[in-house]
Amino acid sequence: MKKFNSLYRLSAKIQNQLFRRKNNSKWLLASIVLLLLLPILIQLYPDYRVILFQIALSLFVFTGIQLISNTLKHFVAGITIGVIAIFFIWLGAENSTGFFIKLARTLSASLFLLFLGYRLSTIIGRSKKITLNIIAAAVSGYFLIGLFGGQLCQLLNLIFPKSFTIIDNGYYLYGLTYYSFTTLTSLGFGDILPVSPPAQSVSLLIAIAGQLYLTILVAILVGKYLIQD
Repeated sequence: MKKFNSLYRLSAKIQNQLFRRKNNSKWLLASIVLLLLLPILIQLYPDYRVILFQIALSLFVFTGIQLISNTLKHFVAGITIGVIAIFFIWLGAENSTGFFIKLARTLSASLFLLFLGYRLSTIIGRSKKITLNIIAAAVSGYFLIGLFGGQLCQLLNLIFPKSFTIIDNGYYLYGLTYYSFTTLTSLGFGDILPVSPPAQSVSLLIAIAGQLYLTILVAILVGKYLIQD
């Protein structure tokens, strides 16, 4: 535990130097936007697809860890899940990766997204003022639903192959995450479809979660704004 205490103090110093403060949601939002725009870089530099994917995801995990490590308990939990996620991200980015590596990568990423979403909701719920940092946390939370939905779809497609009408090239860099966001935002272009009952159930949950999040979030933010004034 003493080692974790020392590591936690070192992390706090790094956060103050790099992020200027603890629980800085703006850096997390920036890393998510970079992750979503990554296909543009991959299209420009296809030979570096794997390394770009690994770096962008690792940066997202790193900024997520700095956001949730406001106490030693959360720091230990966050860095443990984050390190496991980064390990499988770097191990499982190649096309030839086996089933169990892909499964471990998806599960660890999903667990990290869940924990990060929980911490974001805590930050928003406990805030007394509406600041730019809280707005960034709220927007990041919406993006996290889309990312988590993408992981759920990938997990479903691993367990039940051909659950979605997507080309099986062995490397779903953004296909099912893209599908998750189009479902979340109720766009539904129709280029990827859920063809199995479990996939259809997950799609319904993603769409409902998106609507509920926006409704509840607006109510919370408006209430805090009124109290603030």
